[in-house]
Amino acid sequence: MAVVAADREFGVRRPQVGVDGHGTRVMTGLGPLEGPLPGRIVDEPDADDNPETGPGPWVLGLDPAFWPLSAGVHVVEAGTGRVWTVTEASHRPSQFDASLSYVRVVASLNSG
Repeated sequence: MAVVAADREFGVRRPQVGVDGHGTRVMTGLGPLEGPLPGRIVDEPDADDNPETGPGPWVLGLDPAFWPLSAGVHVVEAGTGRVWTVTEASHRPSQFDASLSYVRVVASLNSG
C-alpha cells in the first residue's frame, strides 16, 4: 500500500507505557523508530507569529502500515528530522483500491 503523491518519508515513535509505584499507568518514553515509509504533507498552516496559539495544525498523509495511531505518537520526517506530535488520526481505506488507502494525521510541529 502507498500514499498517493508521496513526496517524502516518515517514521513514527509510539509512547511506551509502564506502571509507577502506585500502579498508575504512565508514559515512560518513546519506542524505537518504525519506518520510514512514504507519505506527504497534505496541509501546512499559514505562518503565524502568535506565541500563544502558534501556527495551527498540520495534516499529514501516512502509509496505512502505521495504523493504528493515537494522540501522543511522534511522527518523524526522514532527512530533515522534523517531529510532529499527533493530536488525532483516522484510517482512510479505499473501497476501490487498497493502494489508495492512507492514514490522515492532524498534528502539531514540535519546536526546536
